[in-house]
Amino acid sequence: MGNETKNEPLSRSERRKQRRKARLAAFSTDGSAAALQERPPVTKTPPPSEAETTPETRHFARARFVSVLLRLIMVIALMVICLAVGVAVGYSVIGDGHWLDVFRPSTWQHIFDFVQKGA
Repeated sequence: MGNETKNEPLSRSERRKQRRKARLAAFSTDGSAAALQERPPVTKTPPPSEAETTPETRHFARARFVSVLLRLIMVIALMVICLAVGVAVGYSVIGDGHWLDVFRPSTWQHIFDFVQKGA
């Protein structure tokens, strides 16, 4: 219980260790398997209020924001890569053109002109 502070609950592994110790203690004193069915009462710590924010909490929020921003950038980059690969494959396989020609502006101008005149 050295990790427990006023506003910080125990970690999952610490709670698991406490439950295991309680079960073993109940089993060793009673000697029956029925004691394993009993569970110790759950104590909940109240969440910290807005006024009690600690620097660790703010640091965690900043780290979380960076990871979300990094994920967003990665998703956008993967979308751009998938779009480029899809356009190159479509132009070369379906259109029977060279796959590098799809990245030329003149190709796109020709496509836009064709679409506008057809409508």
